[in-house]
Amino acid sequence: MTNSGQRVSTIAVFGESHELWPVATLLAQNLPPQMRLILVEHSGAAAVPAALTLACDSRFHTGAGIDVEQLLNRSNAHFGLGTDLQGWQGDDSSLFAAPSGTLPAINGIALHHVMLRAAMTYEEPGRLAHLLQPFRFAARTARAGKFAFPPDDPESPLGMLGPTIHIDRVDYTAFLKERFAADAEIRQARPVGISMDGPAIGSIRPDTGQDIAADFFVDVSGGVADLLPDEQRPGFTSLPGLMPFDRIASASTDRESGEGHGQTVARAMHGGLLIKTPLGSGCISELLFASDRFPDGTAQQWLGSDAPSAPFAPGFAETPWTANLARLGRASASLGPYQSADMILLHDQALHLIETLPASRQMDVEAASYNAKHLTSARQLRDFTLLPFVLNSRNDAPWAAIREAPLPETLQIRIDQFESRGRFVTFDNELFDRQTWIDMMIGFGIVPDRYDPMTDTLDMKRVAPVLKRMVDMFTAAIESMPENQQAGI
Repeated sequence: MTNSGQRVSTIAVFGESHELWPVATLLAQNLPPQMRLILVEHSGAAAVPAALTLACDSRFHTGAGIDVEQLLNRSNAHFGLGTDLQGWQGDDSSLFAAPSGTLPAINGIALHHVMLRAAMTYEEPGRLAHLLQPFRFAARTARAGKFAFPPDDPESPLGMLGPTIHIDRVDYTAFLKERFAADAEIRQARPVGISMDGPAIGSIRPDTGQDIAADFFVDVSGGVADLLPDEQRPGFTSLPGLMPFDRIASASTDRESGEGHGQTVARAMHGGLLIKTPLGSGCISELLFASDRFPDGTAQQWLGSDAPSAPFAPGFAETPWTANLARLGRASASLGPYQSADMILLHDQALHLIETLPASRQMDVEAASYNAKHLTSARQLRDFTLLPFVLNSRNDAPWAAIREAPLPETLQIRIDQFESRGRFVTFDNELFDRQTWIDMMIGFGIVPDRYDPMTDTLDMKRVAPVLKRMVDMFTAAIESMPENQQAGI
């Protein structure tokens, strides 16, 4: 790179609105004052209906100083507690996946080990999920149509709740754009040409004509990266067999009363996955489907819309930062709308970016650090979103075939260790709480082969009233909570 020792003075960010503004928000708050920021918002792109289910207290919201109650009041949003997984274990099945604090332990022993011992005592290990159901506080709260924010009191069971905000992606983007107050140069354009300086980008030619030069480029939607020659494109990890849906369609629809208890619903169905996210009024439906089993016409009937579908190719780049170009968002990965994985990854990437901002045009160290952080986040999101897919018990295509596909090593380790010893394996910088993983694995039928040997030291007759008091405390807390639409608003 020419003058590689010079300091970075200009950063240019290119992308679609919904991916550009989250990144711009964090960059503007963390750039040194002498650094110039250029934002190139792709023009002419029609907004596709899409919804987000995001943790209220996410690292991104905290880092960006976003008040979620203010966000709710200024948009068509809705508070929730998680996602109702319907049909994954058969058409009439339902399992609520809720962010949850760790359940209270008994003498330092995890509750699922205590209940597994009880189930095995009566030679009914298959009842483990049933025995744990009364202790799933967040799921019970959601199904009761209640809601609350965690209080400051560490003794309150409400501290186990992990509130989410359900919001139209257009509203979320507008909120971020409206509150953007930094001194940045903002353009409406699309990249159509590129000028290289060795392996680095020298400038980008937009469709408006005037070249945009910068020391460091950020592409959040793929418009810049697609202009690079093939030899400068990073390797890509795809998900063969594990996510067998190749099309996605979406529509704004009416909200059906009572469906999902006001929570996001992810319904497994023949040939696809339908995700319905309730908003303040109405909802947004997004359908992932296999085109060989679910033609566009059928998808449109399900959605009640004539909007065409778009390609869906899940996976992620292995080294998204090359030379002086960092790829984020759709330029680096596609994990889909389930659990709002695409936006969660973009948020995490934006946080990684501000942690690794280059000071000079020699940015190999920063690129390596960012790429490592990106891989950690992408793999964790991949594993968490794949978990119900690989544990589904449907017999129809393509769901049955998913169970036979080879798993990523990290996900296989988690499942094997939990199935063997009831132990949840954690990795660095976990994005999701351990209790949610445990609840999902048990809820989808994994019963550990054995429980913690320390459980045999418990006097189960003395444990029983302790467990009853815990359930009674949970029940009382749920009954005292306001209805969802009244909580914290």
